[in-house]
Amino acid sequence: MDNHFKKKFIVEMSVALLIVIALFGGILFFKGNMVDYMGRIETARASLASRTASAGELANLRSQYNSKAKNYLNVLYNIIPSYDQLINLNRDIQTLAARSNVEYGFSFAGETPKSDQGLGSISFNLTAGSENFSSLMSFIKSIQDFQYLNSIDKISINSDGGKFTMSVSARVFYR
Repeated sequence: MDNHFKKKFIVEMSVALLIVIALFGGILFFKGNMVDYMGRIETARASLASRTASAGELANLRSQYNSKAKNYLNVLYNIIPSYDQLINLNRDIQTLAARSNVEYGFSFAGETPKSDQGLGSISFNLTAGSENFSSLMSFIKSIQDFQYLNSIDKISINSDGGKFTMSVSARVFYR
């Protein structure tokens, strides 16, 4: 009987040990998975918070656009013409020269095509002459106040025996 008791004791201890080892292995396995799942959950929460903030910023920008910027869109369309609207650029500037009482010459200098990120521009050169310096300054002021968005890149003024001659390099922008 003593032998039988030893066998039974060893079998029961082995079974108990196997159960403990299985439980311990299961705990280690689930602990590893829980750490992995916790990391995934933290990453997902951070991503969700970032996307929520982005959506809020987008809604804020749309609100600002609708309340403020949309009203100025027509103003921008008026001062930045389409390419086709610049066909009479020479004539329009010639009208400004006539109002300022200056002699006038015009030539196209080149074009920068528009891109997805910016406006296009047409470069031109002007020559203007007058015996009255204030007429030339009036002409420059009228170019600066021209109906379309433009940039005066270079101005040079020469005097030759009482007559002033001005050379202007400028650009007008288009959308």
